[in-house]
Amino acid sequence: MNFTEYLLKNRYSKSTIRVHLLRIRRLQSWLKNQGIEESGMTYPQMLQYTKYLQTEKGYERQSINNELRAIKLYHDYLIEENIAMENPATDMTIRGTRTKAIGELLDSEELEDLYYSYQTQHHDTFFRASKLRDKVVIGLMVFQGVTVMELHHMQEEHLQLKKGKVDVPSTRRGNARTLKLQPCQMMELLQYVEEARPYLSEKDRGNNPEKLFFGSIDQMHSITSRILKYMKENNQKVRGCSSLRTSIIINWLKIHSLRKVQIMAGHRYISSTEKYLQNDIENLHDIVENFHPIN
Repeated sequence: MNFTEYLLKNRYSKSTIRVHLLRIRRLQSWLKNQGIEESGMTYPQMLQYTKYLQTEKGYERQSINNELRAIKLYHDYLIEENIAMENPATDMTIRGTRTKAIGELLDSEELEDLYYSYQTQHHDTFFRASKLRDKVVIGLMVFQGVTVMELHHMQEEHLQLKKGKVDVPSTRRGNARTLKLQPCQMMELLQYVEEARPYLSEKDRGNNPEKLFFGSIDQMHSITSRILKYMKENNQKVRGCSSLRTSIIINWLKIHSLRKVQIMAGHRYISSTEKYLQNDIENLHDIVENFHPIN
């Protein structure tokens, strides 16, 4: 079955099929010039092609979205024919207006610095245990993008230290997911589980012994508020938990597909993830440069 037959099978009109074939030939010509196999086209290459349509072809937003719809259909066809493994155009849409205000962002190195610079040494046992707990919380916030409510619901069993993973529980606003831990988190997590957590459990008088972090949701907010105060002193770009998570998600979008970031962030709807994209097309340039620097 060829692409035309695929479109006919899916009840597209002959006029629509002609337009879609023109769009795919345009894509194939660009892929050939770039030395890219169409069956292995990736999401970063889709971004590069989108930028090409805007800068070199002069296409407006709606025209580019029409091209993307044809490309999505074509890759659905390639997948059905076992020619391609994934669809790089899935859920890819250029929006004309921003739906989420994005201020100053922290890059991955700045986020790492927030973790590395936090010191846990203290002569008092209680404060040392509390500071170790706080550093574990910082790690989950800046590396996995875990929210305050998710931190509150986490239990010890959610840590898979031998596998280097953590299970983030579902909440009223977010889906459960499993995320990789960074190597730098492992030592503090192990120390917290084996030393600090048992000590803090005694101070909590054994209430909710399965919890990873003891206390009520208000106490968790107090912990994160104290952590944010430290973060703001370390980096003035930090505004709050929301802005911190925005930086993390946008950094993820630079290296992962929209669908994967949706899962990593625990978003229930792809539209929630799309809000973090630089929605006007001019801002695609920085994303494209991160994937494929244009010489």
